[in-house]
Amino acid sequence: MNKPSDVTKRVLKKSKSLVIFRFFVSLIYRSLAMVIPILFSLAVDKATNNEYNSAISLALISIGVVILYRSFDIIATYAWHRLYNKMYETYTKIGIEKVFDNSLYSLSRFNIGEFLNIMTTDINVMCDFYCNLIMRLIRVFEVTIIFVYFFMINLYIGLAGILVAILSLTIIFISSKKIEKLNQTKSINYDNRGTIINEFLSSIREIKTFNIFDAMKERINKSTSDYTKSYLKQRVGEDKYKYSMLMLIEVFRWSLFIYGIVLISKGQMEIGSLLIIYNYYTQLVDGFSEFATINIGIRQLKVSERRFYQLIVYSHDKTLSSKKYRFTNYDIKFDNILYGDINNPRLNNVNFDIKGGNITSIVGLPGSGKSGIVDLLLRLNAQHLGVVSIDKKDIRTIDYEYYYKIVSSIDKEDKFLNISIKDNLKIVNDDFELIIDICKKLGIHDDIVMLKNGYDTILNSKDDTLKPNSKRLLNIARILLKNTKIMIFDGVLFELNKNSYLKVLDILEQIKNDHTIIIMDKELEIISKSDYIILLDNGMVVDKGTHEELINNSLYRQIVQK
Repeated sequence: MNKPSDVTKRVLKKSKSLVIFRFFVSLIYRSLAMVIPILFSLAVDKATNNEYNSAISLALISIGVVILYRSFDIIATYAWHRLYNKMYETYTKIGIEKVFDNSLYSLSRFNIGEFLNIMTTDINVMCDFYCNLIMRLIRVFEVTIIFVYFFMINLYIGLAGILVAILSLTIIFISSKKIEKLNQTKSINYDNRGTIINEFLSSIREIKTFNIFDAMKERINKSTSDYTKSYLKQRVGEDKYKYSMLMLIEVFRWSLFIYGIVLISKGQMEIGSLLIIYNYYTQLVDGFSEFATINIGIRQLKVSERRFYQLIVYSHDKTLSSKKYRFTNYDIKFDNILYGDINNPRLNNVNFDIKGGNITSIVGLPGSGKSGIVDLLLRLNAQHLGVVSIDKKDIRTIDYEYYYKIVSSIDKEDKFLNISIKDNLKIVNDDFELIIDICKKLGIHDDIVMLKNGYDTILNSKDDTLKPNSKRLLNIARILLKNTKIMIFDGVLFELNKNSYLKVLDILEQIKNDHTIIIMDKELEIISKSDYIILLDNGMVVDKGTHEELINNSLYRQIVQK
């Protein structure tokens, strides 16, 4: 998907059968709408000429056509919603997949308000436009037929219709760029407001603690004011051009009505023909109203497609990561890695090996580069130079889905889904007997079953009474259930009480022969049990070895003796 239109093609391709269904239903629906005025005018002409039986027959036929017309109106609405739902689901799926495929650096380009609006408002704009586009294209064909009919009735009536079309399209053309700019400004202000509202909710504790409510309220009020002003300008701008065009068409319609009366008085036109002209002009009003809406919609669409496309353009190319290697030792190698800001890198020419079948600790002061190693191992970002490999295979070439079946990580942030304890664990491994076994080994089974709802207790709710230590162990239970060959424990063990982290270390000691285990920590008793230790400082490896070999290093002692 090299451009926004490629995304649309993919979505429409997924919805092909519904697009076709919507097209044919809409075509029948609008064709019936064209027939009704003709039947009405014929019935009027028959009644005017004292042919009452024929007039009644035409009226009865009209009733049947109207029933069909309204029936297809319902079917067309159903088809619209089916297509909308399918497109919305497809856009959402693409968006979520591409967010997953983005690096952390790429995602930092989006604030929370912008991302939420892309995944809601912008998807809605795109779906709404393409669902309505089918009907709008049919309306173009409908307007063309009306103009041809006008010429068949009278040359001047036909020319008047063409003049109206030219003037209306001119108004649409003049308004295009301005409407697009107004839409873009409104979207930016909407994003900013969403971000600030999110900040308010997520930072309510700090707002209370530091007594900064007034300052925060001022920010919210300003962002709200900016949004409402831009929204007003956008809507007034759109309506100004739209209703100017409709006013023009209405003036022409009544002018032609007067002209038609003149022709009738001269015997050059039937009353029925005048009624058709009047009714068809109503459809012209609707048609050009649709064209104005198309113009507005296109401007909104362009903004929304550009914004949605940013999720895609920054994501990695999966075709470059498609290999599923057969690994044996799961040895990890960092070879001449340069990562982060080139002028102030987080990892600067870093070289080290992590052997499979061992517990390896990576230690360093804050800012030493530990988080950079985790970022690269989890493929959250990419390095500028060098290669990170597993069993001599560049991890950038490994299929993404396959890669995360062999690598997993947890940190000290206990982030759970708002579902039950059982479901939070079963989403990783659905073997409930194994879940209970691991929870017992970690010493949290009894804490869980003592809760009112046991394993069915919803996490992140007011009824969640798990202690912080138990929650951290629950987090560790997930990585043990995942049981990937490479496990990364990023600062999580130090957050446990001593009894708990000794239990975890005992479990890791039992499974290490079949795994590559990496621990980021600073607790002496945790680090000292590692088979190998890598010491970092200012983004560089300054020493490597066992605890006994490093204990004489002053930086190492400074870290572990804190």
